[in-house]
Amino acid sequence: MREIQLTTLLLLICINSMLCQNTIELIAYDCNRERTSNSDISEIKLKILSEHQVISQSTKSKYDIFTFETSKNEIKIEYYNVYNQKIDTSFIITPKTQKLFLCVEKMKDYHVKTFLETSLSENKKWKLEWSGSIKSKTTIEIIPRKKKTLFKYSHVDEYRESGKKIKKENIIELSENDINKLIVFEKKLRLLNEGLSRCGPEIYYKLTLNNEKLVFKDKTTCFKIYKDYLKELIEKNN
Repeated sequence: MREIQLTTLLLLICINSMLCQNTIELIAYDCNRERTSNSDISEIKLKILSEHQVISQSTKSKYDIFTFETSKNEIKIEYYNVYNQKIDTSFIITPKTQKLFLCVEKMKDYHVKTFLETSLSENKKWKLEWSGSIKSKTTIEIIPRKKKTLFKYSHVDEYRESGKKIKKENIIELSENDINKLIVFEKKLRLLNEGLSRCGPEIYYKLTLNNEKLVFKDKTTCFKIYKDYLKELIEKNN
Protein backbone atom coordinates (compact mmCIF):
# COMPACT_ATOMS: atom_id res chain seq x y z
CA MET A 1 0.00 0.00 0.00
CA ARG A 2 2.80 2.35 0.91
CA GLU A 3 4.55 1.62 -2.38
CA ILE A 4 1.37 2.41 -4.32
CA GLN A 5 1.00 5.75 -2.47
CA LEU A 6 4.61 6.64 -3.19
CA THR A 7 4.23 5.76 -6.86
CA THR A 8 1.04 7.83 -7.06
CA LEU A 9 2.76 10.81 -5.42
CA LEU A 10 5.72 10.63 -7.81
CA LEU A 11 3.34 10.39 -10.75
CA LEU A 12 1.41 13.46 -9.56
CA ILE A 13 4.67 15.40 -9.12
CA CYS A 14 5.72 14.41 -12.61
CA ILE A 15 2.37 15.40 -14.15
CA ASN A 16 2.32 18.69 -12.25
CA SER A 17 5.84 19.48 -13.44
CA MET A 18 4.82 18.81 -17.06
CA LEU A 19 1.69 20.94 -16.72
CA CYS A 20 3.69 23.83 -15.20
CA GLN A 21 6.22 23.94 -18.01
CA ASN A 22 6.27 27.33 -19.76
CA THR A 23 7.52 27.73 -23.31
CA ILE A 24 9.24 31.10 -23.59
CA GLU A 25 10.83 33.02 -26.45
CA LEU A 26 13.88 35.22 -25.79
CA ILE A 27 14.18 38.40 -27.83
CA ALA A 28 17.16 40.76 -27.95
CA TYR A 29 16.14 44.37 -28.64
CA ASP A 30 17.29 47.99 -28.39
CA CYS A 31 15.83 49.30 -25.14
CA ASN A 32 15.08 52.85 -26.19
CA ARG A 33 13.30 51.90 -29.38
CA GLU A 34 10.13 49.97 -30.11
CA ARG A 35 10.25 46.31 -29.08
CA THR A 36 9.81 45.40 -32.72
CA SER A 37 13.37 46.70 -33.24
CA ASN A 38 15.13 43.39 -32.68
CA SER A 39 18.81 42.57 -32.64
CA ASP A 40 20.54 39.33 -33.48
CA ILE A 41 20.34 37.23 -30.30
CA SER A 42 23.40 35.21 -31.34
CA GLU A 43 25.54 38.35 -30.82
CA ILE A 44 24.91 38.60 -27.10
CA LYS A 45 26.52 35.31 -25.91
CA LEU A 46 23.38 34.28 -24.09
CA LYS A 47 23.47 31.84 -21.16
CA ILE A 48 20.43 30.75 -19.12
CA LEU A 49 21.65 29.99 -15.59
CA SER A 50 18.40 28.44 -14.27
CA GLU A 51 17.11 24.95 -15.05
CA HIS A 52 15.61 24.84 -18.55
CA GLN A 53 15.40 22.91 -21.78
CA VAL A 54 16.18 24.47 -25.17
CA ILE A 55 13.32 23.96 -27.63
CA SER A 56 14.68 25.71 -30.69
CA GLN A 57 17.28 28.17 -31.86
CA SER A 58 16.27 28.90 -35.42
CA THR A 59 16.17 31.90 -37.73
CA LYS A 60 13.04 33.94 -38.24
CA SER A 61 13.44 36.67 -40.84
CA LYS A 62 17.05 37.84 -40.29
CA TYR A 63 16.95 37.50 -36.50
CA ASP A 64 17.78 34.45 -34.42
CA ILE A 65 14.94 33.14 -32.26
CA PHE A 66 15.74 31.30 -29.04
CA THR A 67 12.94 29.31 -27.39
CA PHE A 68 13.19 27.33 -24.17
CA GLU A 69 11.00 25.50 -21.69
CA THR A 70 11.09 25.79 -17.90
CA SER A 71 9.01 25.06 -14.82
CA LYS A 72 10.86 27.59 -12.66
CA ASN A 73 9.16 30.67 -11.19
CA GLU A 74 12.29 32.75 -11.75
CA ILE A 75 14.84 32.59 -14.55
CA LYS A 76 18.37 33.99 -14.31
CA ILE A 77 20.09 34.96 -17.54
CA GLU A 78 23.59 36.16 -18.39
CA TYR A 79 24.35 37.97 -21.65
CA TYR A 80 26.62 40.63 -23.13
CA ASN A 81 25.41 44.07 -24.18
CA VAL A 82 26.61 45.90 -27.31
CA TYR A 83 29.44 47.44 -25.25
CA ASN A 84 30.72 43.91 -24.47
CA GLN A 85 29.84 44.17 -20.76
CA LYS A 86 28.43 41.10 -19.03
CA ILE A 87 24.87 41.68 -17.78
CA ASP A 88 23.21 39.49 -15.15
CA THR A 89 19.45 39.75 -15.00
CA SER A 90 16.44 37.76 -13.77
CA PHE A 91 12.78 37.46 -14.71
CA ILE A 92 9.74 36.32 -12.73
CA ILE A 93 7.87 33.67 -14.74
CA THR A 94 4.09 33.38 -14.65
CA PRO A 95 1.77 31.08 -16.63
CA LYS A 96 1.13 34.03 -18.96
CA THR A 97 4.81 34.63 -19.75
CA GLN A 98 5.45 33.98 -23.45
CA LYS A 99 8.31 36.34 -24.28
CA LEU A 100 11.29 37.81 -22.44
CA PHE A 101 13.09 40.88 -23.78
CA LEU A 102 16.84 41.36 -23.28
CA CYS A 103 18.00 44.94 -23.66
CA VAL A 104 21.22 44.98 -25.71
CA GLU A 105 21.77 48.73 -25.26
CA LYS A 106 21.66 48.59 -21.47
CA MET A 107 24.95 49.88 -20.06
CA LYS A 108 26.29 48.45 -16.83
CA ASP A 109 27.40 51.47 -14.84
CA TYR A 110 31.06 51.54 -13.91
CA HIS A 111 33.38 53.77 -11.92
CA VAL A 112 35.45 56.20 -13.92
CA LYS A 113 36.12 59.90 -13.46
CA THR A 114 35.03 61.28 -16.78
CA PHE A 115 36.68 64.20 -18.55
CA LEU A 116 33.43 66.10 -18.09
CA GLU A 117 33.44 65.68 -14.30
CA THR A 118 37.09 66.80 -14.22
CA SER A 119 36.20 69.75 -16.43
CA LEU A 120 33.50 70.90 -14.01
CA SER A 121 35.56 70.41 -10.84
CA GLU A 122 38.77 71.95 -12.21
CA ASN A 123 37.31 74.59 -14.58
CA LYS A 124 38.86 73.08 -17.69
CA LYS A 125 37.42 73.03 -21.20
CA TRP A 126 35.84 69.77 -22.37
CA LYS A 127 35.65 69.33 -26.14
CA LEU A 128 34.14 66.61 -28.33
CA GLU A 129 34.52 66.39 -32.11
CA TRP A 130 32.96 63.82 -34.39
CA SER A 131 32.55 63.05 -38.07
CA GLY A 132 30.71 60.40 -40.08
CA SER A 133 30.42 59.31 -43.69
CA ILE A 134 29.80 62.75 -45.22
CA LYS A 135 32.35 65.54 -45.21
CA SER A 136 31.22 67.28 -42.06
CA LYS A 137 32.56 68.18 -38.68
CA THR A 138 30.70 68.75 -35.45
CA THR A 139 32.22 70.14 -32.27
CA ILE A 140 30.76 70.69 -28.84
CA GLU A 141 32.54 72.34 -25.95
CA ILE A 142 31.65 72.50 -22.27
CA ILE A 143 32.87 75.74 -20.73
CA PRO A 144 32.57 75.90 -16.90
CA ARG A 145 31.79 79.25 -15.29
CA LYS A 146 31.37 80.18 -11.62
CA LYS A 147 27.58 79.99 -11.53
CA LYS A 148 26.75 78.26 -14.81
CA THR A 149 28.01 75.79 -17.40
CA LEU A 150 28.00 76.75 -21.08
CA PHE A 151 27.49 74.42 -24.01
CA LYS A 152 29.01 75.62 -27.28
CA TYR A 153 27.91 73.83 -30.43
CA SER A 154 29.30 74.24 -33.95
CA HIS A 155 28.70 72.22 -37.11
CA VAL A 156 30.12 72.52 -40.65
CA ASP A 157 28.86 70.69 -43.75
CA GLU A 158 31.09 70.91 -46.81
CA TYR A 159 29.62 69.95 -50.18
CA ARG A 160 32.27 68.48 -52.46
CA GLU A 161 30.51 69.39 -55.74
CA SER A 162 30.10 73.10 -55.04
CA GLY A 163 32.67 73.60 -52.31
CA LYS A 164 29.92 75.34 -50.36
CA LYS A 165 30.06 75.24 -46.57
CA ILE A 166 27.10 75.53 -44.24
CA LYS A 167 27.95 76.54 -40.69
CA LYS A 168 25.84 76.47 -37.54
CA GLU A 169 26.89 77.72 -34.13
CA ASN A 170 25.18 78.30 -30.82
CA ILE A 171 25.99 78.76 -27.10
CA ILE A 172 23.51 77.78 -24.39
CA GLU A 173 23.47 77.24 -20.64
CA LEU A 174 23.23 73.63 -19.44
CA SER A 175 20.85 72.40 -16.75
CA GLU A 176 21.93 69.87 -14.11
CA ASN A 177 19.90 67.21 -15.93
CA ASP A 178 21.72 68.00 -19.20
CA ILE A 179 25.09 67.60 -17.44
CA ASN A 180 24.12 64.26 -15.90
CA LYS A 181 23.03 62.95 -19.31
CA LEU A 182 26.33 64.07 -20.83
CA ILE A 183 28.28 62.22 -18.10
CA VAL A 184 26.41 59.01 -19.00
CA PHE A 185 27.07 59.76 -22.66
CA GLU A 186 30.82 60.00 -22.03
CA LYS A 187 30.79 56.70 -20.11
CA LYS A 188 29.11 55.00 -23.08
CA LEU A 189 31.54 56.69 -25.44
CA ARG A 190 34.47 55.16 -23.54
CA LEU A 191 33.06 51.66 -24.13
CA LEU A 192 32.67 51.92 -27.91
CA ASN A 193 36.10 50.59 -28.91
CA GLU A 194 35.38 47.33 -27.05
CA GLY A 195 31.85 46.95 -28.42
CA LEU A 196 30.33 44.66 -31.02
CA SER A 197 30.98 45.53 -34.66
CA ARG A 198 27.46 46.15 -35.96
CA CYS A 199 27.68 49.34 -38.03
CA GLY A 200 29.22 50.69 -41.13
CA PRO A 201 30.48 53.22 -41.94
CA GLU A 202 31.96 54.12 -38.58
CA ILE A 203 31.55 57.37 -36.66
CA TYR A 204 34.73 58.81 -35.16
CA TYR A 205 34.78 60.76 -31.90
CA LYS A 206 37.70 62.74 -30.45
CA LEU A 207 37.39 63.75 -26.80
CA THR A 208 39.73 66.41 -25.37
CA LEU A 209 40.40 67.81 -21.91
CA ASN A 210 43.19 70.40 -22.12
CA ASN A 211 46.12 68.37 -23.52
CA GLU A 212 44.59 64.94 -22.92
CA LYS A 213 42.95 63.29 -25.93
CA LEU A 214 40.94 60.10 -26.42
CA VAL A 215 39.76 58.73 -29.79
CA PHE A 216 36.78 56.38 -30.22
CA LYS A 217 35.38 54.55 -33.24
CA ASP A 218 31.67 53.72 -33.11
CA LYS A 219 30.86 50.51 -34.98
CA THR A 220 28.56 49.48 -32.15
CA THR A 221 25.54 51.72 -31.62
CA CYS A 222 24.92 52.88 -35.22
CA PHE A 223 24.93 56.56 -34.16
CA LYS A 224 22.48 55.73 -31.37
CA ILE A 225 24.37 57.31 -28.46
CA TYR A 226 24.40 60.56 -30.42
CA LYS A 227 20.63 60.37 -30.96
CA ASP A 228 19.96 59.48 -27.30
CA TYR A 229 22.24 62.04 -25.65
CA LEU A 230 23.23 64.84 -28.02
CA LYS A 231 20.64 65.21 -30.78
CA GLU A 232 17.79 66.38 -28.53
CA LEU A 233 20.08 68.74 -26.60
CA ILE A 234 21.37 70.30 -29.82
CA GLU A 235 18.01 70.54 -31.57
CA LYS A 236 16.03 72.02 -28.69
CA ASN A 237 18.52 74.87 -28.41
CA ASN A 238 18.86 75.75 -32.10
